[in-house]
Amino acid sequence: MPIDRRYIFNKVNFLLKQENKFFTSSEIHMLIGVDSFRRIAEDINYPKTNFSSYVASGVWSVSSPSDFIKVDATSEVTFQDSSDTYKLDPEIKTNIGRANILTATPGTPSNYFMESESKIGIYPPSTSGCIVVPYVSHPTSLSSDTDTNELTEQAYMAAAYWTVHECFLKDNDEKRAGKYEIKYLGEIKRLNKRFGDLYEVPHDIQPDEDYTQR
Repeated sequence: MPIDRRYIFNKVNFLLKQENKFFTSSEIHMLIGVDSFRRIAEDINYPKTNFSSYVASGVWSVSSPSDFIKVDATSEVTFQDSSDTYKLDPEIKTNIGRANILTATPGTPSNYFMESESKIGIYPPSTSGCIVVPYVSHPTSLSSDTDTNELTEQAYMAAAYWTVHECFLKDNDEKRAGKYEIKYLGEIKRLNKRFGDLYEVPHDIQPDEDYTQR
């Protein structure tokens, strides 16, 4: 039997039936197909890919791709000019200072930071070159019953437990939500242990609160 959205949906309904609860199919499908696997990807640091962006002199931020979840802190963010490649170290934006970022003389970047949830900053602002960012990407959404993605085969029970957890949170049933959160975290622990360097525990910098202040 394929491990697809229908398979996970049936697991979720079985668990909810045991709890004598009912939620609409549309609610469950959205939680399974989009939200659960985004959460799993964030927690196990997979799947991973790279994006690159050319920046002109003086540019200090680039937009991340639409499937971006977070920078993969287990890999190196780099900046490439016409002749050399430089490693960029992670930094918290407030440690650099917004005024410094905006007024710094363009040069070879030495740091990257989260300007917002969808923009990555570099400091100092670059001379022309290319920034290469390894990142954790949103798994392929499951929009129909027969859809699978990069994680369904190994993480289907994590998706089921997380979905049931979210259903009970929506129902303001924190006790039973907590029960399934524990089950979900157990699956995440198993995935991290089983897949070792493929599924790594991330230690990522997060967007600063001031990124919304313009």
